[in-house]
Amino acid sequence: MTNNPLAILWTGKCTIYEYQDVTDPETYQTNHTLVPVVIDEPCRVSYTRETSTVLVNGTAKVSQLTVLFIRPDLKIKAGSVIEVTQHGRTLKYKGSSEPALYSKHQEVNLELYEENV
Repeated sequence: MTNNPLAILWTGKCTIYEYQDVTDPETYQTNHTLVPVVIDEPCRVSYTRETSTVLVNGTAKVSQLTVLFIRPDLKIKAGSVIEVTQHGRTLKYKGSSEPALYSKHQEVNLELYEENV
């Protein structure tokens, strides 16, 4: 990863969770549970505000695009939950798209996870 010039911009760390079927060893009950599949991965979250505003119930709402930048060889499934710590702040997001893959990075559009709202 040291040969990746974009890596110096990755000031955050993320943990990526996927929903998996997990069986309780005592009850043998299977539950759909968030399981960490990648821990403390260097990354960067970038924010872009949309230039137009939308009226929602008479109130102007400014939309924001949130994008995760991370190394390209990771397999991030759409719908994964991604917890990012950057600039001393930790937020959870859900990956809302399939990643856009490039030679030195990938980009994943993010939405705030319900527990942050």
